[in-house]
Amino acid sequence: MFDLRYHVASLAAVFVALAIGIVIGVAIASGGKVEDTTQRIREDELAALRDQVAAERERADVAEREKAAAEELVEDVYPALVSGRLAGKGIALLFLGPLDGSLRSAIERTLTDAGAGSPARTTVLELPPDLGAIDELLAADAGLASLAGEGERGELGAALGRELALGGEAPLWELLAAALVQERTGALENAVDGVVVVRTWVPEETDDVEEAARFAQAEELAAGIVRGLDGVRIPVAGVESSSTEPSTVEFFRGLGVSSVDHVNTLAGRIALTVVLAGVASGHYGTKDGAEGVAPPVEPVTVTVATVEE
Repeated sequence: MFDLRYHVASLAAVFVALAIGIVIGVAIASGGKVEDTTQRIREDELAALRDQVAAERERADVAEREKAAAEELVEDVYPALVSGRLAGKGIALLFLGPLDGSLRSAIERTLTDAGAGSPARTTVLELPPDLGAIDELLAADAGLASLAGEGERGELGAALGRELALGGEAPLWELLAAALVQERTGALENAVDGVVVVRTWVPEETDDVEEAARFAQAEELAAGIVRGLDGVRIPVAGVESSSTEPSTVEFFRGLGVSSVDHVNTLAGRIALTVVLAGVASGHYGTKDGAEGVAPPVEPVTVTVATVEE
């Protein structure tokens, strides 16, 4: 029977013999010793490696300088690109899970720089929530009882999303706040012009059947909320940091809403501003699947005054 290991061993022996023959042949042809020839070959290889390392370092230095120059350019033009783009707009901020202070700061800075000011309202959800408590509250309200139960998580989420975006009367949020909300600022009186969503809760892997079912229902609820927001036809942007792991972009992509995966950078804040302004949609950032670092930005129109003589 054909033995692959024997065949490989034979080939290796042939190559070793060939290498030895080349070294000996070079030594004889040059009139030197085998040891001297081997040493020269090693020195030549080492010199070649040194040259290669030096070239790689030079390329790395050039790339670093180019990166620094690009960052400096973005920093210089950032104010002009975002200033006033969100003036007069009310933007809501929603955390699907625990509050992330650094992301909150980056988002709030973006809104301020773009003229929107502080978020119209910020909501931080408890995920996974106490689903039993939520069902009890819903069942006790005749007008909302139809949204109770395991099979209604998506519909419940969509209704919550619509209320969050449209404002005004919000019976679901008022009823379920104690069981669903960790933190909330701002009133629900008025409709908003856009929503920034941050997903900070990701279901854990578990072998517990009941816990897995609870996580799945919470996931369905969260997805329903985003669908409800998007259904109101206002800009919705799912955001994360360039260091967020695992990335949440696929969650937003699957729901058909825009995403920015580097909102902690100036380029990311530009992308978020343009998406919330409603002039672009898509997935922007530096991670796999991104359509670009930022969407196309409309050029600034400059009016030059003429002086009559």
